[in-house]
Amino acid sequence: TYSATCENLCGVSEASNVIEIKKGEAPNPPVVTASKTTICDNETASLTAAGCSGTLLWSNGSTTSVITVSVAGTYSAKCTNLCGTSADSNPVVIKKGNKPSKPVITADKTICCDGEKATLTATSCDNGTLLWSTNETTQSIQVSVSGTYTVKCTNLCGTSESSEPIVIRTGVKPTKPSITTTKETICGNETALLTATGCTTGTIKWSTGATGNTLTVSVAGTYSATCENLCGVSEASNVIEIKRGEKPAAPVISADKTSLCNGESAVLIASGCSGSLKWSTGATSNTITVTVAGTYSATCSNNCGESGNSNVITITTGNKPNAPVISSDKTLCCDGEKATLTASGCTGTLKWSTGETTASIQVSTSGTYTATCSNSCGESSSSNNIIIRTGTKSGKPTISTDKTTICANESATLTATGCTNGGTVKWNTGSTANSITVSVSGTYSAVCENICGVSETSNVITITTGNKPAAPVISADKTSLCNGESAVLIASGCSGSLKWSTGATSNTITVTVAGTYSATCSNNCGESGNSNVITITTGNKPNAPVISSDKTLCCDGEKATLTASGCTGTLKWSTGETTASIQVSTSGTYTATCSNSCGESSSSNNIIIRTGTKSGKPTISTDKTTICANESATLTATGCTNGGTVKWNTGSTANSITVSVSGTYSAVCENICGVSETSNVITITTGNKPAAPVISADKTSLCNNET
Repeated sequence: TYSATCENLCGVSEASNVIEIKKGEAPNPPVVTASKTTICDNETASLTAAGCSGTLLWSNGSTTSVITVSVAGTYSAKCTNLCGTSADSNPVVIKKGNKPSKPVITADKTICCDGEKATLTATSCDNGTLLWSTNETTQSIQVSVSGTYTVKCTNLCGTSESSEPIVIRTGVKPTKPSITTTKETICGNETALLTATGCTTGTIKWSTGATGNTLTVSVAGTYSATCENLCGVSEASNVIEIKRGEKPAAPVISADKTSLCNGESAVLIASGCSGSLKWSTGATSNTITVTVAGTYSATCSNNCGESGNSNVITITTGNKPNAPVISSDKTLCCDGEKATLTASGCTGTLKWSTGETTASIQVSTSGTYTATCSNSCGESSSSNNIIIRTGTKSGKPTISTDKTTICANESATLTATGCTNGGTVKWNTGSTANSITVSVSGTYSAVCENICGVSETSNVITITTGNKPAAPVISADKTSLCNGESAVLIASGCSGSLKWSTGATSNTITVTVAGTYSATCSNNCGESGNSNVITITTGNKPNAPVISSDKTLCCDGEKATLTASGCTGTLKWSTGETTASIQVSTSGTYTATCSNSCGESSSSNNIIIRTGTKSGKPTISTDKTTICANESATLTATGCTNGGTVKWNTGSTANSITVSVSGTYSAVCENICGVSETSNVITITTGNKPAAPVISADKTSLCNNET
């Protein structure tokens, strides 16, 4: 413990406060524990660090003694005090887990016959515990009872859904089925439907080889079935015999009469039926008596079915006809029109009140029209009445106005006259008064309407409103003034009083000063906005243009493209052309000038174009084609035209070359336009002095006169 005093000539102070200095060491690592080491789904684990008397720091950056984590990983902590930081604590590994997926069941068989057992095996339950619907927990179980079996998988994170179910059935050899048929005789294209029942634990197999509970047959024969399952085949069912037959032809019917009057009856007779007859009335005898109008037919049936309908006989009864119904396409005939009257519902002879007998008549006379209908039983009462009226359309009206232009809040009064034949005025505004007051510009007209329609349209009156005039449009004969020139400005489109920005009021003004000019137009309704603005500038003679060319040498008919830039006026080439680019193929010197209203520039820079043609190919010759020992051959090229220079395939450029090496030699001619075709080819070969010959003799000694 440490303290201090203060001393001077007057004495010693009291002792100061006391400070205790302690001896310390770096802390030991903390001890970390976890509430759980596997977290499932949205769970968290609580980690606790103990034994730190300093400042705690977790590997994830946390500093509290207890932390909650939801992410898998390895966690540790350190402890720090004034003397240093401890080593890492023990690591705690947190794992992330999931509820297991549902397992999968397989079976070695799904049907157990005669006391057999099926082995069920569960897979896909890694690191979990199985629980079967039988409460067994092994991976495989054996079952011999029919039923539906499932299994679940459980781990620390929960229990899976049940597996897909597997159905185990127990069976025995099936009993024989029983078969029935919808018909025992089939006719034409008919079929019979055979049905097998009593095969509840197997599959039906027919004597034809087909399988299934039903069998459709179209062939006569005997049919049976068996029942098959995994446990065997039953005895054969009962046998059904199917026979073939034909349905009967339709009968033929006739009648002693087809029209019945005043309570008469008709006798209908059917013939040609070899089965059971049936009339459309439901009667079944060959002969029937009818007293009611209608259509009659009959069919014939046997075991194979029913025939088609016989011929049809229509019986009618004779009654006095009903009154017809008449209608008209119009009831008002105007200006000589005709109305078309039409009668309907008459089954006899039609007669109009005009005496006409056609189904439709045309009339043009006012009156009331009717019609009747007659047959052998008498005449009907009169039809409904149609009243026809005649008339004439009104003549077209004439309209007038007290003014044709209205300004501000003014209005104009329009009046229509001349409606005849009881006509009423109708304006194109929808108004029906003889006079209307309008305050909107537009075109106005009227018609006269009466019961015959609408007259021709009257004359048209256009009412305009006096609006502030539109701004005029101004133009100039030039916008640049050179050397004291003047420009003429013209204003158009002003139907009132014109006023220029200079104060002038005439339609045309002449200006000699650079500046911006505009104009307005005024009338009784006010002044327009400003016209377009024309800017007059003073100009200078343009600078000379600059010309360039894509080439200065044109070979074999080529053309050079000359381009001028920097001309703000009208360009003119020394050829007389005026486009920005021209093409030339003639040797010469080319220039251009630029002109505007202030004059023409000086000439541009010069472009000199030359023309040329490639040389023709040369011809080469040699004084020898074979050279021996130290000999050489002289090759000569001739025929280079158009200023061409010889160039040999040896690289030499002389007209003649001397060669002492065997080989093939050729030449071309080169000039500014390129390289000619290759000359003819000369081949030089080398030769050697011949080897000494070998001689022989038939003898080497001559005796007496021998040779």
